[in-house]
Amino acid sequence: MNFKNYWLTQSKLIKWSKKPKISLKQKKNNYFTWFPDGKLNVYSNCVQQHLNNKTKNKIAIYFINKDKKISSLTYGELDSKVNKFCSFLIQLIKKRKIKKVMIHASSSEWSAISMLSCAKLGIHFSIIFEDLGKEAIEKRIKIFKPEIIFSISKNKDLINFFSIVSKKNKFKIVYFYKIKLNKTGFITEIRNTASGDNFFSIFTSGSTGNPKGITHSYGGFLLYVVYTCKHQFGMNKNSIVLTASDAGWINGHNYQLFGPLAIGATTILMERPVALLDETFLKTLFKLKISILYLPVTLIRLMKKIFKDSHRYKSIITLGSMGEPLAPSVGEWFSKCFSNGKRAIVNTYYQTETGAIICSPKFNETSKFSPHGSAGKPINKYIKLSKLHTSEKREIKVSNLWPGCMTSVLNGFSEWKKYWDKQNNFRLFDLGTIKNNNVLVHGRLDDVINIRGHRIGSEEVESVVLKIKEVVECSAISIPDDLEGHVLYLFVVGKSKDLDEEINNKIKSIFGIYALPKSIYYLSELPKTRSGKILRRLLRDILLNPESNEYGDLSTILNSEIVKEIQYVVRDHE
Repeated sequence: MNFKNYWLTQSKLIKWSKKPKISLKQKKNNYFTWFPDGKLNVYSNCVQQHLNNKTKNKIAIYFINKDKKISSLTYGELDSKVNKFCSFLIQLIKKRKIKKVMIHASSSEWSAISMLSCAKLGIHFSIIFEDLGKEAIEKRIKIFKPEIIFSISKNKDLINFFSIVSKKNKFKIVYFYKIKLNKTGFITEIRNTASGDNFFSIFTSGSTGNPKGITHSYGGFLLYVVYTCKHQFGMNKNSIVLTASDAGWINGHNYQLFGPLAIGATTILMERPVALLDETFLKTLFKLKISILYLPVTLIRLMKKIFKDSHRYKSIITLGSMGEPLAPSVGEWFSKCFSNGKRAIVNTYYQTETGAIICSPKFNETSKFSPHGSAGKPINKYIKLSKLHTSEKREIKVSNLWPGCMTSVLNGFSEWKKYWDKQNNFRLFDLGTIKNNNVLVHGRLDDVINIRGHRIGSEEVESVVLKIKEVVECSAISIPDDLEGHVLYLFVVGKSKDLDEEINNKIKSIFGIYALPKSIYYLSELPKTRSGKILRRLLRDILLNPESNEYGDLSTILNSEIVKEIQYVVRDHE
């Protein structure tokens, strides 16, 4: 069986209004369509199919707002609210030609209802973060070109901004808090969409530069997400799932909303995932009997600090990690503390462009925790990576297409072409090696350091430094140097700010004197996106120009105040 036939066989995992007979249609320009003859409705898969007597009163979504108050909607209640919102949306559609809807909101009841409503009516949508800056919002508006924007904001300055921008870009702005669903009609109509039609567009994190509008289609995306929910997390209708993500991330689409609902599980949406940092609230949260946790590694480390005693929350059977490699010590702690020693770690590897997981261990694997930096194995034999070497770092590429892969880039065909090499392999722009059939990720392609002819990955340096007990986090950054090729700098979060000697000795013992950093900077935290990725680009830009006020797109940064701290620390060393 080839990969095309395999995915056609797997298509039965989701509900179709017209079952596909063709798996993949590919064009000469690399554009492609999964299940081109198939038709479906995502909403029908996520909600409508669960409206029988047994499941309509089951809780579909728990909502946790900014004040940490918990509310919920059953599948029946969710259906009612979506039908009312669809009625309101159709009234707007009649007045103006609406093909694209932008949603300005964090994970909340409004974001879920509007996303599901767009899915039901077959409207192409895009979500942007509630706390984006004006420049970042306008940039995304110009790329996506919505006819209407729904916003959750009550900020007067932002409302004034939307008023001005809406006139300039010719879109209608509607505020969620002004919508009275109890006064709207009730629409039960479902619009079946072609599998290859545009489902949603989502903007990349900006961790490596300006954001790109990545578009996914209906059939391929939903099938692949359901597939990975089942096989990678062991998700079923009895699962209670917490994915700590914002609606604006790909995780807010796949493993927070559409995936769990399509399976018939219960999902938890948090308006501010950073609430997890609070010990008291964490304990309250776990009373919901969560069975699947999917968290950025940063939050997992914080959980480790909070929960030290074993077997307190036996309901948790699976932990997924995202954003960066999960250290074996943390994985071993979780397995001991939460799962009675059973292996329940899913260290995932994928990107916005891949739609869902590319590599990871399966949830039921009981082997020893994979090496630090390992992304596990490709999820099946049909996800074929380009030939990786045991020691020589090579770019990670996928040679076979898979249903979750993005289908276009809003920024234009020139951006689309960058993702494909001459052999039509899909580029992930990460470096990797392979060890015992596990893929080890060594950082981004542009994070390879060449010092005096010695090539070394930044992740390699970081993994060595992290073995020092007093080091909590670190990031190795290089900048070009005319004499040495590259010069290495370290940014360290530690229990002490006097670790230079120990760090240098550790690096020298492994790599030799050539890999010693020129400077070591101590920070209270590393700059990260809200998905947990370290903003290495920002660290590099500040090293090159610590006096600048412009460091590109920082709209997804978790804590903007850290920029000033980094600037101060770098300038202080000069």
